[in-house]
Amino acid sequence: MSLRQKDYIVATLAIGGLFVSFVKGEAGAVMLLTALALYIIWWRCPYCGKFLGRKHELHCRYCGKAVDRSAKKTKQKQENS
Repeated sequence: MSLRQKDYIVATLAIGGLFVSFVKGEAGAVMLLTALALYIIWWRCPYCGKFLGRKHELHCRYCGKAVDRSAKKTKQKQENS
């Protein structure tokens, strides 16, 4: 799954959680916390694995490599990590 797809999932959960919280407060809070947890887990550099931060920059601030948000992580990249 690419970073862009993960970003869409997190955004959908967060926005959905806001709307659901007006009707069912607990369910909305769970959705928002899930979105936050996934954001922290998924928003990582594909090369060094460090958190990319809140700014959607073009390069990782730790390793300096370009971050392609539409590229999917292949098995070969996963084995090398």
